[in-house]
Amino acid sequence: MSANWNSFDIALVTSSGFPDCLPDEKLLTDALAARGVKAGPVIWDDPAVDWSRFRLALIRTAWDSDARRDEFVAWADRAGARCPLWNPPEVLRWNTHKGYLRELEARGVTIVPTAWMERGTKPDVGALLAERGWTDAVVKPAVSAGARDTLRVRGPGDIPAARALVERVLPHKDMMVQPYLASVESYGERSILFLGGEHTHAIKRPPALSGAPAYDATAAEPAPSAEDERGFARQVLAATGFELLYARVDVARDERGGLLLMELEVTEPNLFLRQGGPHAVERLADAIVHKARGR
Repeated sequence: MSANWNSFDIALVTSSGFPDCLPDEKLLTDALAARGVKAGPVIWDDPAVDWSRFRLALIRTAWDSDARRDEFVAWADRAGARCPLWNPPEVLRWNTHKGYLRELEARGVTIVPTAWMERGTKPDVGALLAERGWTDAVVKPAVSAGARDTLRVRGPGDIPAARALVERVLPHKDMMVQPYLASVESYGERSILFLGGEHTHAIKRPPALSGAPAYDATAAEPAPSAEDERGFARQVLAATGFELLYARVDVARDERGGLLLMELEVTEPNLFLRQGGPHAVERLADAIVHKARGR
């Protein structure tokens, strides 16, 4: 599909593994077409693409960006200098390393408790878990997506595998260790979606390490808890200091029911437009057209 980029007003930025984006993006392209704007998928690392010809480029399914982070953020700087890129390059650079969680925590956001392991160090992950009292934990890189190089450690029997993972990954990437939250299996992981600065919908997702496909996600049922989740998500977005065209705030609850930030997805999140319904799609299309007109 990248070969057709000359005909697009709006580039939906994707990767070669998803040349047509997701089926959800058809909802968005139809909504944009109804507004007189032609949009379509453009592969981010296609050297033939002239980014200056687009009225706006929207990051969608660039789902190899975690494996090629340095290359991706360098591309974003170049492309963002030639056309409006959303979310902007400085957001992408910040959000593609999970160290952003430390910054948000310092600004008052409650995150999942995290032990950080710096690249090139040689920590004893077994001793770290014992010190924290975490008998069920998750070990993962600070630059990752889709549970790549992520391991759940449920007890002493998993420590050798955790040590092997750390020995393989830590020479090249920062890593992190977090307690596994049992609530994700009952209450679920909740994603609070904001499009064009407006809360549009919320999603209940299967636990990331369950092996269930992402499209098993369902629209979250209205509940008394929904308002505090929305308020928490707004606190997270305010703490970033960025203007964001789209954002997905992934939250879970601790053993006392308190809200914790798991991830803030503002690079290339699945926005679950199908589950969000017509309002979500229309809101995103309006926001894109607004930005493309430079208003």
